[in-house]
Amino acid sequence: MRRKRRKPMHYHASCLYDGTIVAAFPIRKPTPKKIKQDNIKVDEDGVCDRGWYSAGRQFSDVHVDNRFRFMDIMANRLNARRAMGEILMPHLLNLEEEMSTLHRQLDRIEELLTDSER
Repeated sequence: MRRKRRKPMHYHASCLYDGTIVAAFPIRKPTPKKIKQDNIKVDEDGVCDRGWYSAGRQFSDVHVDNRFRFMDIMANRLNARRAMGEILMPHLLNLEEEMSTLHRQLDRIEELLTDSER
């Protein structure tokens, strides 16, 4: 059985301007001095260094070999967003309705308590 990973991984990511990560590879954790000196922000996924592509236009060029990989990444991202929306949105709407009914019940309880105190 594999041991649990003890140290979190840190990554350099190549991103588009909308935040879509096209590629990532592991790097060593930056030292505290380097983090402070370069004002590095490590996000919750461990990405601490980002390289930005322009707008992805270079991937539409037929001479770029990585364009098929890029297309797969974009399709996966769009499909994941669509699936998450279909899965989560009905549950979020139900939670919103339940919260509103709870608020109404709490308001009635507060009214009853203030009336009984008088």
